[in-house]
Amino acid sequence: MKRNKIVKKITNAMHLALCISAASLLLTSCTFEQDDYFDETAALRVTHINNSIKKQLVDQSAEGKYGWVIQYFVSGTDDYDFEGFNLFGRFYDNNKVTLASNHRFLRNGNANKYTEHTSTFKMLAEEGPVLSFDTWNDILTVFEDPVDPSAAPGTITNNGEGMFGDHNLVLSAFKDDEVLFRGERHRAEIRFIPCDRPWTDYMAAVTENKNHIATSQLPSYYVTNGVDTLYFSGLNKGVFIYGERLVDPLKKKTLSCVFTPNGFRINHVDSIGDNAFHEFFLADDKTKLLSEDGKTQVIACWDNYVVDCPSYWRIDPSKFTQEQATLYAQMEAEVKKVNSNYVLDSIAIGRTVETMADKSKVAVPGLVLCVHGPARMGRIPQYKPYVVMNIDRTQFGQVRFSESSDDTTYSAMAMFNGTDLKNMCKQFAKTTWGTYDIAPNDFFCPSYADLKPIGGGNTIGLILK
Repeated sequence: MKRNKIVKKITNAMHLALCISAASLLLTSCTFEQDDYFDETAALRVTHINNSIKKQLVDQSAEGKYGWVIQYFVSGTDDYDFEGFNLFGRFYDNNKVTLASNHRFLRNGNANKYTEHTSTFKMLAEEGPVLSFDTWNDILTVFEDPVDPSAAPGTITNNGEGMFGDHNLVLSAFKDDEVLFRGERHRAEIRFIPCDRPWTDYMAAVTENKNHIATSQLPSYYVTNGVDTLYFSGLNKGVFIYGERLVDPLKKKTLSCVFTPNGFRINHVDSIGDNAFHEFFLADDKTKLLSEDGKTQVIACWDNYVVDCPSYWRIDPSKFTQEQATLYAQMEAEVKKVNSNYVLDSIAIGRTVETMADKSKVAVPGLVLCVHGPARMGRIPQYKPYVVMNIDRTQFGQVRFSESSDDTTYSAMAMFNGTDLKNMCKQFAKTTWGTYDIAPNDFFCPSYADLKPIGGGNTIGLILK
């Protein structure tokens, strides 16, 4: 849907009203006392506020401190939405500013590489306080360059507006621990917070956190306040959608986020039910992310990851019961009856894609044997004989294995006709039937899960590779 250009370009009257309103509010929210400026003209009050902002920017940039993290958002284009960007800044009394980042739109071969650039800034006394980056800076100005700024040619149209970024930032709020702005033309929220470590260390911590909580293998999340539940997807790209369900949502909404060392912050306040959220932090037990007030949770859909079996989850043989170990040894012998060089590598749970008579493809759930043959012409052939078994998600964090009425001998098992392998697989599958609580070793990037039977019994270990 095309953006409303009227909203994009604020009229002078609206701008004047907003800025005067912001300037008045700042007198009660800033770090100085409102009585100091109460009897001054509006223009003089703005000048004093500007001086206070500049002092705070410069003080945090002094030797022994680490300057500012700038959580920078753009308004995006009609055709493309963008993630948030971590920029870094040091401000000096002589109106010089050094910005740095490793974002993907850096030019001259610097994309995704740590880069610094020094330019100038001014505090403008317009209708309200404005921080202006008034000369070209490779780190920032690319976001509003009217020429296609994309590292991948053709991603963004040359519409004369670039990515709808801003270099003039209108003050929204001024506090000890943050300074909040909005882009003067396109109104995206931009937040300055004191940096607590060297910039490259901050970038490394952000990358580590992002790689942990947002992966392409596990891209979906529950977002819940305990009453209502929505679903995020695509967090690993920093631009994601949410709706009332993961598949074909009736209504979906796009959010952008910037990653932090301990979570992520979205581009504007949003809500679920009666609960607002703006930033999420990794909980102390590392099982979920929590909003500022702790009432909204973001939980990775790791249970879907296990239940839907996008790969074959190998069963940990160290947790076999005696019955399972005996059956496994017997299956090894049956495999070798077909070819003495065949090796039963492991036994797994998963879904095998079968091509049906009408050429459609169906993912059939079951208990799968992982068999490989001798090397031939530089490759090791793989075979996946299996028997059908139901795999169902009963509720969050639970899975149920049960008998299936489908007794078809599919093609992968057909090559073992003449052996008792299918019957043994069915016996092994029966030892797993039941409902289990899933306990992953990592709630955002699991590589192992214990399936603990509800009501007692033997735990199944799944190796998630």
